[in-house]
Amino acid sequence: MILNDFCEELSEALFPPLCLACSEVISGKAHEVFCPDCLRQITFITGSCCPVCGIVFPDSPAEDHLCGNCLERKPWFSSARAAVAYDGIILDAIHRFKYGRDITTGSALSTFLAGFKFEDMDFHLFDAIIPVPLHIKRLRERGFNQSIILSRALGKKHHLRVDFSLLKRCKLTLTQTGLDKNNRAKNISGAFVAGPKVKIQGKNLILVDDVYTTGSTVNECAKTLIRSGASKVAVLTLARVF
Repeated sequence: MILNDFCEELSEALFPPLCLACSEVISGKAHEVFCPDCLRQITFITGSCCPVCGIVFPDSPAEDHLCGNCLERKPWFSSARAAVAYDGIILDAIHRFKYGRDITTGSALSTFLAGFKFEDMDFHLFDAIIPVPLHIKRLRERGFNQSIILSRALGKKHHLRVDFSLLKRCKLTLTQTGLDKNNRAKNISGAFVAGPKVKIQGKNLILVDDVYTTGSTVNECAKTLIRSGASKVAVLTLARVF
């Protein structure tokens, strides 16, 4: 233990952590991802929100209440929460990760997500984490699934297994970028297939993705899992579009 601590301190001295956004040294903060200045530029999601989809009610002093969309048509997932808004520093970092194939940035973002405290999430009540799957063609093009990298960090932090076998992407869809909510839902319909029902029935599952835009993708995933017998599916994402 003493040797491990010494090695960690030596590594930090020789290779101090750098801010993911500005590359400044983060002194004395071995597991931090952003420096204090950059951290202040990130919009953390706080305040009253819809207890289901998680949309925030700006400047509302009221307690949490269902939003109009969830009242009209409740999603298949029980709750959806994101750590930060998808803009500025976070948007740039996610783009470097996904489209620039920057695994180092992805690893840092996964550390950031794992360290975030989701106040209304009791991880002990869940059985497994499921990353939103990519179609095999997209996976080969990109070389990795960003949701798996995020999921592994969360699983390690909260002592939950990450199970890739419970959900597969069976349909190659158009990219969701640029589509409105209705067209996103149509585009993603029937895109997923559940794994063995015996491994899903009665389970409480956490679905993980990088960005929540309209919720169409995670809702389709949750529908597939619930119809295969899952008791509950909660959604966690690094960022959310507002």
